[in-house]
Amino acid sequence: MQRFTRVLQAGLLAAATFGMGLLPAAHAADKPTIKIGYVQSWPSSDITTHLAGAVIKQRLGNPVNLVASSAGPMWEAVASDHSDAMLTAWLPSTHKTYYEKLWQKVVIMGPNVTGTRLGIAVPKYVPVNTIEQLKQHAGKFQNRIVGVGAGAGININTEKAIKAYGLDGFSLQSSSTAAMTAQLQRAIKNKQWIAVTAWTPMWMWAKFDIKFLKDPKHIYGKGGYIGTVVNPALAQKSPAVYSFFNRFAIPRAQLSAMMLEVKNGKSVEQVVNDWIKAHPKMVDSWVS
Repeated sequence: MQRFTRVLQAGLLAAATFGMGLLPAAHAADKPTIKIGYVQSWPSSDITTHLAGAVIKQRLGNPVNLVASSAGPMWEAVASDHSDAMLTAWLPSTHKTYYEKLWQKVVIMGPNVTGTRLGIAVPKYVPVNTIEQLKQHAGKFQNRIVGVGAGAGININTEKAIKAYGLDGFSLQSSSTAAMTAQLQRAIKNKQWIAVTAWTPMWMWAKFDIKFLKDPKHIYGKGGYIGTVVNPALAQKSPAVYSFFNRFAIPRAQLSAMMLEVKNGKSVEQVVNDWIKAHPKMVDSWVS
């Protein structure tokens, strides 16, 4: 079914692109608004979405509307025609639940960032190396693992990890990325024990001396990628934007560097525009 959907979309893309060439210039200039869903509190989502939106506006000429939400509604919006695309699908493990529910209603474009990893992290001075060892020191960790926003895939996996590794005394504390990293920073400053949900790419690996706990049961998967997902109707709505999303990808190291710039005080818009100016060949490869 998924292969059929991709073939169908390719046919629509070719047909729509051919048709665009026959339209008068006035109609070609009347371009539709592209709605892109993202999770604003996730730095990687915030930056890649603003980057894609800026290129679509500057190079393809389409108005862009960025729609912030949590992970579940972001997937649902693309599947139900409320959004055209998103660039924040953590696959194959983290967003497995959303994928299995909605894959027949969307088009999976593939990776835009590769080499991702998720799990539980602790400061390196904490003498714990596996998730299972957490239960031996529940009190020192205040019987909690500090997570991010409710509904995030990594939170869902952490709830599974608590059960799978028998961490009966632990609970998951939902917060936000900013609140989680603030608690991590305070704990490290005071040499306290803390366990947090963690992932790469993320700026905190450059700032804090932390480590992933080993996950031999692979509750968080074995690594993966961040993928682009679009609504099937986008192929006909805007063939050029559809093609752009199929090509859009950024090296993980460059994304991490951009995330650190934002953390250090630059606005997302400034960081994105500076990156576009510094990488014209890569941008050309997305839109040519």
